[in-house]
Amino acid sequence: MMNENMNELNEMIVPLSDEELEEVTGGKHRYIEGDTGKSYVHTGPGLDYKRIGVLHKGDDARFLGETAIDERGVLWYMIRWDGRKAWVSSRYTKKVKY
Repeated sequence: MMNENMNELNEMIVPLSDEELEEVTGGKHRYIEGDTGKSYVHTGPGLDYKRIGVLHKGDDARFLGETAIDERGVLWYMIRWDGRKAWVSSRYTKKVKY
């Protein structure tokens, strides 16, 4: 039940403006980069959430400074994806600074 409610909430998230993004990240330009193969981008921090994209090896996305651990103990990063908040697993990605 909780995952269903979270899925519904995440699907209703509105895009972030550049100003809101700077506020969320504190002006820090940190990114998450695809490290191996491809990593699916989800609406929430876990495999039960809807897939909304793919972060390929070498591609990057802005890290929004939040993390979560799923029911398997896997760390997830909150990122900006197509102007929205989204989540990607740490298993196939890494944090980088530019």
